[in-house]
Amino acid sequence: MKTISKLLITALVVTFVTASPALAQDNNQEPNRLSIGLFGGVTQGHMNIGTEYDPTFGFNIRYAASPFVAVQSNFSLGTFTSSDEDGFQDTGNYYDRHFENSYFTTSLTTQFNLLRILGSNSETVNWYATAGLGLIFNDVETSMGNPQLNHSDEYIGEDHSEPAFFAVFGSGVRFNLAHRIDIFAQYDYHISNSDIIDGHRTRPERTIDLHRRTPDNWSSLTAGLQIKFGSSDRDGDWHRYTPGVDPAAFQRLVDRVDGLDERVHDNTARIDENEAHIRALQERMDEFERRLNDLERLVAEMDRVELTVDSDVLFAFDSSVIRDEARPILARVVRALARNPEKNITVAGHTCDIGTEEYNQGLSERRAASVRQFLTNSGISADRIRTEAYGETRPLVPNETDAARQLNRRVEMVIE
Repeated sequence: MKTISKLLITALVVTFVTASPALAQDNNQEPNRLSIGLFGGVTQGHMNIGTEYDPTFGFNIRYAASPFVAVQSNFSLGTFTSSDEDGFQDTGNYYDRHFENSYFTTSLTTQFNLLRILGSNSETVNWYATAGLGLIFNDVETSMGNPQLNHSDEYIGEDHSEPAFFAVFGSGVRFNLAHRIDIFAQYDYHISNSDIIDGHRTRPERTIDLHRRTPDNWSSLTAGLQIKFGSSDRDGDWHRYTPGVDPAAFQRLVDRVDGLDERVHDNTARIDENEAHIRALQERMDEFERRLNDLERLVAEMDRVELTVDSDVLFAFDSSVIRDEARPILARVVRALARNPEKNITVAGHTCDIGTEEYNQGLSERRAASVRQFLTNSGISADRIRTEAYGETRPLVPNETDAARQLNRRVEMVIE
């Protein structure tokens, strides 16, 4: 049983992997693949105790992966009832044992459309084979009508509600009755891994018999109606496919991929260039920190000292009001100028490209003026201060990312 289960699992996996739901049809229209089926029929158990021909009914959900293979989930319920025949001894129900099993089964099967595989192009009839795995949920009640026989207590049934796995093999015929509607008739043989679906073991449960049970089996004969879903006038079961790809469509796809490759290459080069600019600017910011920490000495010793301050450090976005936390930075500039009265300062404002050119020009002018006002309020003579404003006209890097725009929003100060 374990070997059969492994083979069936392998077959199901291969079906999902190798089936071609994407094969194009003659008119390139995706067919209707999904359907639901309703069915009914009869079952008979081949167990330790024979069963009557009992009714069963249920439904299925089916997916036509290709004209050759379909995958189907089945759900059914019914009742096994015992007959007067003993399925094991085949000499009548000697111990007058009986059972009733109200069951529910669920299974996953693969259907192989044999006529299609053999080359038939019929649009009305198909013969198929099925194989799969399932689970049966049992609710078994047993009784014994002749408890006076010798050793009868060894053959008493076991009432239980235990599930069991099973393998299923079968064959059927499908007819295309009308658009979106098929009818089918199918025979299935189920092989269980349980010996007591009928509630009775093949032999009394003794130690020597624990590992050599005979699995219970049953047959079913069902027929039903399959209803297709989808908006296409094509059907995944009946209309022929043309394997392969339209060469012209494939070439168009290749051309698009080539174009995307070129665009990706260009964008990668631009990103690398921007990253190089950003690294260089980061180095400049680090240099600014070092210069700011030693600004008084640099101004005293050098003829020209340049400082670049991120506008987002000095101002809020779209504002020309100096932040409180930025005042200590400008205070160092004030001290350097105060201790070197022979030096003058130029303040230049710059923005990124967010907004119109006219607005950005005005914003850079207002920001330069705010720095000038701070310096004069701190005691620096106005005739030592010159302001300039360039708006968005002198970016350090292309305004293509938020990081680049942040670097372009800056105030440059030159003390000389």
